[in-house]
Amino acid sequence: MGSRTPTHRLRWAILLIGAAVVVLVAYTGYQALNARRNLQRVAADFTTLAGQLTSGNQAGAQQTLADVQQHADAARGDTRGPGWWAATKLPGVGRDVVAVRTVADVSDELAGRVLPDVVRATAALRPDRLRPRNGRIDLAPISAVAPGVVRASDRLAQQSRRVGLIDTERLLGPVAAPVRQLQVRLRDATALAARASRAVQLLPPMLGASGPRTYLMYFANNAEVRSTGGLPGSFATVTARDGTVTLGNQGNAASVGRFSRPPVPLTADEQTLFGANMGILPQDTNFTPDFPRTAELLAGMWNAGHRTKVDGVLATDPVALSYLLRGTGPVALPGGQQLTSQDAVSMLLNRVYAAIADPVRQDDFFGAAARSVFTAVSSGQGQPRSVLENLVTAADQRRILLWSDRPKEQALLAPTRIGGSLPTRASAAPDVGVFLNNGGGSKLDYYLDDRVDVASDRCQAGRQHLTVTVHLRSQVPAEVAALAESITGPSVGMPRGTIRVTLYVYAPVGGYVAGATYDGERRDLDQLSQDGRPLVSQTADLEPGSRHTLTYAMVSGKGQRERTHLQVTPGARSDGIGSVGPSAC
Repeated sequence: MGSRTPTHRLRWAILLIGAAVVVLVAYTGYQALNARRNLQRVAADFTTLAGQLTSGNQAGAQQTLADVQQHADAARGDTRGPGWWAATKLPGVGRDVVAVRTVADVSDELAGRVLPDVVRATAALRPDRLRPRNGRIDLAPISAVAPGVVRASDRLAQQSRRVGLIDTERLLGPVAAPVRQLQVRLRDATALAARASRAVQLLPPMLGASGPRTYLMYFANNAEVRSTGGLPGSFATVTARDGTVTLGNQGNAASVGRFSRPPVPLTADEQTLFGANMGILPQDTNFTPDFPRTAELLAGMWNAGHRTKVDGVLATDPVALSYLLRGTGPVALPGGQQLTSQDAVSMLLNRVYAAIADPVRQDDFFGAAARSVFTAVSSGQGQPRSVLENLVTAADQRRILLWSDRPKEQALLAPTRIGGSLPTRASAAPDVGVFLNNGGGSKLDYYLDDRVDVASDRCQAGRQHLTVTVHLRSQVPAEVAALAESITGPSVGMPRGTIRVTLYVYAPVGGYVAGATYDGERRDLDQLSQDGRPLVSQTADLEPGSRHTLTYAMVSGKGQRERTHLQVTPGARSDGIGSVGPSAC
């Protein structure tokens, strides 16, 4: 060896290094194939596990959890080593290698540190275990799994952010497509997990685990539309004590109280937009689209006139009741009648006025219907899974709204649909709101069809230019004379059967309404504001069978590049949400 020349020794060194590189590349390639197979197995395992958890197959879920942990651990191991580290430095493919390693690492984190808590919580929170028995929901299982659910939600959000930071536009196609799919799935899963996290934190205390709670509940009459749904016409108190929920005294708006001065002072914006009656008449408190504000006004009125202080306010409507009846089945009404999911809306929002002329007896009928549905749900009648699923549907459509006077609880409720807040802070998505208020004192809004569409036309200087189109149609029958006067209202100054609605159209925070048209004709509207949120107001009259189209050009706040978030008043016939197009940014 000593007689060999330096050149000879260098040649051998180069050959050995080259051989080592070839082996390293080959081994890394072998690892890459294994990693790909294992990541495909992980994806399949995630899908299988989701189906098993949804169907309640706990034994299958435990086995699949073990499988996904094994495959995720193998995928993570297959993307480690000097070859992978070196590959991250290569031009052209380095970003793709980093993306694959990140996906493998995230998969392992999800399998080992998130899914076990999810599987345990799903087993404990099966619909049949949450079913009320003898009028009581067992809160112990919820409290027991709450820490794990909160932990899983936080960890899932962290991993979703990691994957979300991957720039798929700079990846090769075979890598970019599955990464995009994972980003979407993790965002959706994170939203669901956050909802579950809030629920397990809120349900025990709000259902009286730490002491009794009393809530003021009202039923919104969508036949006389208000911004958050319908006129608050029927009220009741609800008491929760250690999971047992009971319905107390029922009454109309007068039972809340009569006031000459607002118990809770209105802001200058509120007085300008909605008038002074919003502060003194319970039935006018939800002219504002901000449900927490409505709840504060109602709680202030109740507390001013009653010895019992309320801990929160709950609102629902007949459409939500019809959804719940899908799960409970029909309930009995006075006089031998039944209320079903098919006829609840027409019965409570329309036919009752033709059948019962006396307003007092109408209130009695509404109260009896509400009590029957409440009793059916609280007693565990019907199919618990269906009841829960339809409860979620009603909440998603903003037909069930909840406010708590406890600041920590309200902080959890505020960003959710059930919280019903009007956004006043800018986010990455433009917030657009279209809210309706009855302007004629009739119950004709039962016949109102409305739909709101949003299109993002272009992106300029980080702002989206939006077109918001409101479609209004009257389904009032041609035989207007056959309708009861309690439905048509006084019809002062307009033809009988005319639906009059006032629209409050809110632009995104930091944005503005640039223009408006009514059936194609330009309208100049005053620029208004509520808590810093820009808006315009406009009234529309719809004679029987007529249609109108109102269009608003909007500009979003700067940096609001995501798809528009749309809020609309839920009506008797639909939730009002039409098509919301993708962002132009």
